Amino acid sequence: MIMQDTVRKILEADNQYYKSFADFINTDYGILYYNTDDPEWTDFNHACVLNYNKASDFGAIIKDIKNFYISKDLRPFIYSDFTRGQRELMQADLIKNGFIIEDNYGGQTFVIHTSECKINAPYTLKFKKISKAEDLSCIYKIMKDKEDAEDIETRFKNPGFSLFAGYLSDDTPVVMADLECFDGIVLLDDVETAEEYQGKGYARQMIRFLVDYHYKNHQQSLLYLYYDNPVAGRIYSEAGFTEAHIELWAAYCG
Repeated sequence: MIMQDTVRKILEADNQYYKSFADFINTDYGILYYNTDDPEWTDFNHACVLNYNKASDFGAIIKDIKNFYISKDLRPFIYSDFTRGQRELMQADLIKNGFIIEDNYGGQTFVIHTSECKINAPYTLKFKKISKAEDLSCIYKIMKDKEDAEDIETRFKNPGFSLFAGYLSDDTPVVMADLECFDGIVLLDDVETAEEYQGKGYARQMIRFLVDYHYKNHQQSLLYLYYDNPVAGRIYSEAGFTEAHIELWAAYCG
């Protein structure tokens, strides 16, 4: 079982990520993120209740959150803080204030690298770290969704962000992924294979490459990722990742 201090590091990394793309207000009970330019993206428009105990006035906290988002013409949304038991503490007051609670929101599984990578597939690709100053057309050749590709470009403003691409011998880009470094923790994200090259094991090569890269360059940092694809989950397990068993839920006004 992953220890609670590790779960806390993952939450802190997520919070740092949101701050890169949204305005935010620190409160006595947590953080209110908002981005009125992108009102439908809940990652950038949600509250996270971080400072509380069993005796906290959750009714007052939830009313404050609801009024804040309504005042900005945004849908009131609350994300869990990943710790077990928080939902039970807040549930009655959430329901009383008109919130709908959704367990396992997003269907994501968080995993942490804890053991040796057992992916032994030989490297048939050339891997390259891509800088913002270089030609970023490889992103658009690999990613099917243009908005997702544009999002990758914006993440270069984080000094801890590194983008990698894998190329065939003829320099065709076929797979990509990135690492995002925070304080003592590294997120492996956006593993994507170009549609016409899927099913050839290129993503497995990329994951193996990035696990090796991580331990050569960030050995003292915790490596983690999250996924919602069971097939990808089996690859991550083979690469040495272990499920964090954290509690994911969200609450929102209907």
